[in-house]
Amino acid sequence: MKGSSINHSQWAKSTAITTVFCLVIALTTQSIWQGQLIVNIIISLGFGYSALMSSFLIALWLPSASKLTESAISMTVAVIAGTINAQYWLNGHFGDNLSDLKSVMFLGAIFCAMCFYYFYSREQKLVADNALEVAKRKQADQDKVVVLSQLKQLQSQIEPHFLFNTLATINVLIETDSEKAKLMLEKLTELLRVTLKNSRSEQSTVEQELALIDAYLNIQKIRLGERLAFSIEVDGVSDTQVLPPFLIQPLVENALTHGIEPKAAGGHVSIRIMSDKDTRLTIEVADNGAGINASSATAGHGVGLSNIRQRIETLFEGKANMSIKEQSSGGVISTLVLPKMSSVE
Repeated sequence: MKGSSINHSQWAKSTAITTVFCLVIALTTQSIWQGQLIVNIIISLGFGYSALMSSFLIALWLPSASKLTESAISMTVAVIAGTINAQYWLNGHFGDNLSDLKSVMFLGAIFCAMCFYYFYSREQKLVADNALEVAKRKQADQDKVVVLSQLKQLQSQIEPHFLFNTLATINVLIETDSEKAKLMLEKLTELLRVTLKNSRSEQSTVEQELALIDAYLNIQKIRLGERLAFSIEVDGVSDTQVLPPFLIQPLVENALTHGIEPKAAGGHVSIRIMSDKDTRLTIEVADNGAGINASSATAGHGVGLSNIRQRIETLFEGKANMSIKEQSSGGVISTLVLPKMSSVE
């Protein structure tokens, strides 16, 4: 039924275009040969509609016929039927001898050739546009595969580094503070559980991402002590709202690495996830740390943020954006604005 509705729409559009085209031709012949305008319109529509109707019947009865065959038959039918119609309406105006009939047939052939050229050119353009759209979609799918592959590689590089550092810290705390060692081990187990689950899927949820971030920040808090404070706030967003996995964590890691750790007094990291009119998500990661300067922007922030920009550009096809701004009160705020995703069954 879907294909049928599309065909009806195409034929309706072709009929409208043919009608307009025929009216323009009728006005042109009216200005050249005078006579009654209604007669010129009827003659012009006779050529146009006979070509359109024959094309429709060929497509209906002979769907496997080539476009060249369809056009040749349509033009022949249009010249014959249109000429008979024209001769009927013009009889008495231009006479009824053979030379008058030849003139009408010649005019009809020119008219049909113009119609054929217009619709053939239009069809070729539609075919070219369709091929270009298919190529763009294939390229977009390939880009998504590349981005997901890069994400897997990034995870394989970052996770072992973080894991070894955390295990080394746990090993030290076992001797000095067994309670902290136990807490860090619990948070590490939680982080690994969520990470393993997310790494097997192309989608995550707000609940899963925040569980990952909470575990990560608690591990860092044990390591940094009073130098780190953090807060997580969700406003008007469901826990089951779908998100790309590992999209927020690099922003939080940047805030710690380039904001909090370089500052002797440490600082605060806040994560906020908000909904905008049920169509977009806004994710903010803010810190009151050392801030951005020319050297840190190129040496630390650039690679991780560039990876996020590439991911959201590919995943959301230009409908998402990210901004990084230094706050007047100190520190940096990173903002992601994303279209809301629907879960894949």
